[in-house]
Amino acid sequence: MEIVIISLLAGCLLGASNIISEKWIGHLDQIVMAIVFVLLIAVGIGIGSNRELIGNLTLLGYKAMVIAGLSTIGSVLALWFAVLKVDFFQHHKKEEGQV
Repeated sequence: MEIVIISLLAGCLLGASNIISEKWIGHLDQIVMAIVFVLLIAVGIGIGSNRELIGNLTLLGYKAMVIAGLSTIGSVLALWFAVLKVDFFQHHKKEEGQV
């Protein structure tokens, strides 16, 4: 867990220090997506090479689908709630400025 926190803090320090040029920051989304795709391929290889997992896929598949579905629904609801709160606060600030 420490490596995750250290990596995040290192990234924050790099971003705040202006060491990384604007050219790289402009392409950061594309770089992150490429890395995510490589990680997904690596996870797929790990799953595909695990014979025990493939053998139990019918049992695990149902449970995994339920967990993934509920996780997705929870994430969408949390995002929807967060967007509503942000919009409410921005709308509330505009009203205070007009008074």
